[in-house]
Amino acid sequence: MKWLRACILSMLLSLVGAHASAGDLVVSAAASLATVLNDIKPRFEALHPGDRLYFNFAASGTLARQIAAGAPADVFISASSLPMDQLQAGGLIVPATRFDWLSNVLVLVVSPQGVQAIHGFDDLPQAARVAMGDPGYVPAGHYARQTLKALHLWDTLQPKLVFGQDVRQVLEYVARGEVEAGLVFATDAALMPTRVKMVARAPAGTHEPIVYPMAVVAATREPQLARAFLAYLGNPSNRTFFEQHGFIWAVK
Repeated sequence: MKWLRACILSMLLSLVGAHASAGDLVVSAAASLATVLNDIKPRFEALHPGDRLYFNFAASGTLARQIAAGAPADVFISASSLPMDQLQAGGLIVPATRFDWLSNVLVLVVSPQGVQAIHGFDDLPQAARVAMGDPGYVPAGHYARQTLKALHLWDTLQPKLVFGQDVRQVLEYVARGEVEAGLVFATDAALMPTRVKMVARAPAGTHEPIVYPMAVVAATREPQLARAFLAYLGNPSNRTFFEQHGFIWAVK
């Protein structure tokens, strides 16, 4: 009986220890990362039994505003440096944990069923409507505005622009034929190969480098798990996984 009680006590203590070490990690991440992060979630959780990842996907600018307003988050992954810079200036991230993780490509997409002959950026003035992310919140929209200005198309297209709340909404506008063309990231366009057609890349030098910085949020309740998650994402052993999803590895 003493042996049995000892075994039961040992099991209970191990369960309590496992429960105490388990954590829930809230990751606020750019909408363009939704597919790849959901795909890698079970891999990370398998390495951290009892820990769970919870994602909050939206435009990077929207997420930064949420964190600044006190919304719970342990990790922030942006699709642009600006939202991260704003949080860092406000002391809302841990600077020592910040690093650039991935990169992407801005592309012009059209609907395969579209009647407009949009084959590149020079054809955009012919379109009745062009969709892009809201430049004030959506990094893809920020880069798109830079490109259109560099190509001297911004003023011409102003009355025709339809702003989406994130790149996924822009894709839907194009896929449903509600607009003739849209500007999104290449990784997002690849998710709808039969519904949208990529016709051009943004010319080199027309926008600032696309980077995905990530960092631990200063108010995190899971600092060790948050750092472990960033280390896992930035581990070179995972490089092929993210490149297979169409991203460009940017860790130096």
